[in-house]
Formats: sequence, C-alpha cells, structure tokens
Amino acid sequence: MAISIVNKEDWKLVPPEERGAGGGAKLLGMSILRENPCLFLLEEPPHYYTSAHSHSEPEVIVVLEGRMMFNGAWVEQGAVVHVPANEDYWHATGDERCVVALMRPASRGKIRLAEEAEAAQ
Repeated sequence: MAISIVNKEDWKLVPPEERGAGGGAKLLGMSILRENPCLFLLEEPPHYYTSAHSHSEPEVIVVLEGRMMFNGAWVEQGAVVHVPANEDYWHATGDERCVVALMRPASRGKIRLAEEAEAAQ
C-alpha cells in the first residue's frame, strides 16, 4: 500500500452517484482508500442531522473543518472521535458545514438504526 497525502486543496468532494457509492449517505464525499482500512472525506451541510445509529465496525472521525454536535456535545475542528463497533451515536451540524475524515478498519459494516433496536425489544 502506497502512502497517500491529501492536502485541503486536493479535496474533490463529489455526490455519491459520481463517486460510485451504492446506497448510503447522500453527502458530498471523497474516497481516499476503499480497501481495508477505509478512509473517506465527507462534507455535511449546514443544519444536517443523522438519527441515532451504529455500525458493526468501529469508526474514527476527525473534524477537519467546521464543527459538529456529536451525541449532544459540540466537537470542534481538530477533534478526534472514536466510536466502538455497535455503539449508537448521532451527529448534527449548526449554521456552517462540517468536513470530516471517516476511517474504518474494514468496510462500512452493517448499519443498525436505533429505532430498529428499540422496536425489537
């Protein structure tokens, strides 16, 4: 595997249909490494919200630009968030967009919405 360096001026965030993503988030994004591990840049627009969910794979999220609310706490530029596998979380943006680097040791894994888990109980 070769070393990849992606500077801010190299960000080429595109819609999912243009980057060949099947399903998933409808956010602007950029795949850096699709293999294992996976590395994506994602742009979340102002006033964006995800409902509570979890992935079967652990994730590391790094805030590269802007800030976001993560499980009720503001996370500023430069913050690193580790989400263990199967841990429910949600996030939202405020008045400005937020660009994050999302890393997983393997594929996206299975997604479980918190509402599905509550309904199964």
